[in-house]
Amino acid sequence: MSTSDIPIIDISNPSKDVAKQVLDAASTHGFLFIKNDGVTISPKDIDDMFNLSKEFFASPKEQKAEYAIHSPKAGGINRGWVSMQGEALDPEGTKHGDPKEAFNIGPPTNNTLQPLPHPLSSHKDLISRFQTSCHTLCTSLLSLLSTALAIPDASYFSSRHDQSLGPSGTIFRMLYYPESASPQDNEKTSVRAGAHSDYGSLTLLFRLPGQAGLELQTPKGWIPVPVDPSSPPSAAPPILVNIGDLLCYWTAGLLKSTVHRVTFSGGEERYSMAYFCHPLDDVKLETVPGRVMQEFGDRGSEELGRQRERLGLAGGEEELITAREHLERRLKVTYGL
Repeated sequence: MSTSDIPIIDISNPSKDVAKQVLDAASTHGFLFIKNDGVTISPKDIDDMFNLSKEFFASPKEQKAEYAIHSPKAGGINRGWVSMQGEALDPEGTKHGDPKEAFNIGPPTNNTLQPLPHPLSSHKDLISRFQTSCHTLCTSLLSLLSTALAIPDASYFSSRHDQSLGPSGTIFRMLYYPESASPQDNEKTSVRAGAHSDYGSLTLLFRLPGQAGLELQTPKGWIPVPVDPSSPPSAAPPILVNIGDLLCYWTAGLLKSTVHRVTFSGGEERYSMAYFCHPLDDVKLETVPGRVMQEFGDRGSEELGRQRERLGLAGGEEELITAREHLERRLKVTYGL
């Protein structure tokens, strides 16, 4: 596999052919680029969110700490500020925690966002609008996957991600990586975000132009994701999408939840934003119905085995769990809870 093979797909006119393109990328790489039509997610909103993120991470540590993740003021599970080296996505490979900061924002509840520190609290409309745009794109992608997988119920995925029906683990995350590694680490070997797969269904990743560092794990080793994939100069940059653990479970390993990491490649400060789309908490991770999955059979058993290892499950254990149970298990490892 070469990351130059990761396609840029235009989903503005959905069809069976487009659905097949999405499925092929999701089952081959676990990563794909989506052409930004400039409407679904406004390029101005993306720029404004990056500017807001920079302003927030530059604010005093004491101000951010009031909203620390898992604290009462954070507003719920997996929400709030993550301090520098406050989490380890790969605990075995990162001795001192990942050298990065983050702030996690959940979906609005009754049209109200969680408690937010300044300056985020002054831009709630922008944040809510951006979250809604991201979820709309995720719903479109999930519908295309339902089509490509020939699931009898066309709304199988989208209905299970309908935020009006109940709570979910969906999180919008702003990230800041400093210019260099921690003194405790060797900069030549340290990474900014340890090797991991994503916990949800789909992830939308937004990166600033020219910022390298994202790498995918392949049988041939770690390979970099293109920084500025080919697109017309006047067009909005394409949006990077990757498959998470839950779609891997749902499709018995057909869709790849590819392990990835962020390195110090580029040697500069790095800002990124990620929208982690999760289904409703009580959704069970059972294999989806339909002809495609019947034909696929158990060919994804090796992929599922790797997933179970990340959860600390025995090699042959095939426990049916809910989306929330999966998230709680992954967070327990990440934060050492």
